[in-house]
Amino acid sequence: MQGIESLLKNKVANKTNKNIHSEVHYWTDVISTAFGERKRFAMYLGVIKRIGVKEAQKIFNEIKDSRVTSPGKLFMWKAKEIKTK
Repeated sequence: MQGIESLLKNKVANKTNKNIHSEVHYWTDVISTAFGERKRFAMYLGVIKRIGVKEAQKIFNEIKDSRVTSPGKLFMWKAKEIKTK
């Protein structure tokens, strides 16, 4: 018989966002969830649309490997630097 912890983990793991319908929305969901800022989905969506998915993936891969205290701020800073180039 399964314990309550395993049932809860399965319930959370199977939860998918039904509003994801494009690559931009997918990566926005991945990045905002990884940074713990699901409530700022729209902000990340705007930034990723502006810089492009490939650039967002590059920035995300750089940040997820580092040990920064505020990855969301670093992501925004790096996206701003791309825009100014």
